[in-house]
Amino acid sequence: MTLHTNRSTLVALALVAATAGIGFLAGRADAIRPHTLGAAPTPVGVVNMATLFDRLNESAEWDVKIRNLEGRIADEAQTRVRELEAMGKEVEAMAEGADKERKLDALRLKRLQAEQWKVMKELELDREKSLKWQAVYRSVRDGAAKLAEAERFELIIVDDSKIEIQTQRSKDAPPLETQAQSQISQLRVLHAAKTIDVTEKLVVQINNSRAAAPAPTR
Repeated sequence: MTLHTNRSTLVALALVAATAGIGFLAGRADAIRPHTLGAAPTPVGVVNMATLFDRLNESAEWDVKIRNLEGRIADEAQTRVRELEAMGKEVEAMAEGADKERKLDALRLKRLQAEQWKVMKELELDREKSLKWQAVYRSVRDGAAKLAEAERFELIIVDDSKIEIQTQRSKDAPPLETQAQSQISQLRVLHAAKTIDVTEKLVVQINNSRAAAPAPTR
């Protein structure tokens, strides 16, 4: 009886010791295991590009430049039209003969030159409009970088959450479903709170930087 009791006691003590050892090892493993912390929230700002482009001084300056170019082109186009009309009337009034043929050839050449001039000016105007968007976009990108650095934003993105899907039927247009899917695939922001909208700050940042910059040499 005593021997059996001693054996039972020894078994119980062994189990307690084993359990304690396992607990110690588990605790030690938890102590040395590296704790993975969740990533800190990323400070984000969003920008309404349409509002931004409308309110930037640089954009307005480009618009004035482009309107002036359009005006000059329109004036010259009217001058060319009047010259062609006058030349055409002159040819019509001439008697048939070699002189009229030469004058008619000159009129055809002048019309061809006018058409080539029109194409050239359309390309020039398109180039200026493209340069406007490129220049203003560079200012927006640089301004966003400065604003992010000053206010510690890690990410500033374009807010396209207000854009509505628009489809239209026309002869050469793709199916309405394709139009909708294509537009949706280009959108990136589903919702942006007003509290992270930095459009106004960016407008001020860019306009102030432009005002402080030295005037370009002519």
